[in-house]
Amino acid sequence: MFSSSCRIAGLALAVLILWVPVNAHANRGHGSHDGPGFELHAIVHHARDLGLSDEQVMKFKALITDYQKSKIQGEANVKLAELDVRSLMRDDKADMAVIENAIRKSETAQSNVRIEGVKAIKTARTILTPEQLQKWRASRGTRHTQGKSDEQHGKPGQDAPKS
Repeated sequence: MFSSSCRIAGLALAVLILWVPVNAHANRGHGSHDGPGFELHAIVHHARDLGLSDEQVMKFKALITDYQKSKIQGEANVKLAELDVRSLMRDDKADMAVIENAIRKSETAQSNVRIEGVKAIKTARTILTPEQLQKWRASRGTRHTQGKSDEQHGKPGQDAPKS
């Protein structure tokens, strides 16, 4: 039979093991461009090059706004879920099953943010004609390469979405 100090040490070890991945996960993606949002803005920025109609530009602007709203809400849900996880992990009386559920809730919230991004990009593809989509895909690599080349030569880069 384990003494209470062994149980406490075991619980502390479990919390430490869980804390590192949870805390690292909560900060993932900071400092980088928001892929879907950046991509949508870049399409609008290059509307003339792609031959977008005024109606298509309006649809993209509405899509950007809707995506930004869902992303803000989703990120708030992630932060709230992470707050719950941290609170539970500090509670010596918290049941492990409750902590596990809180972590799963956080992971689900993060997945929902990513899913909203995928939905936005899929919707964007339906706004573009097949020719515009092909043109966009072809130009993405050259803009990305051009931006890196400009950065190496001390010139400001183009609006190059990350691939």
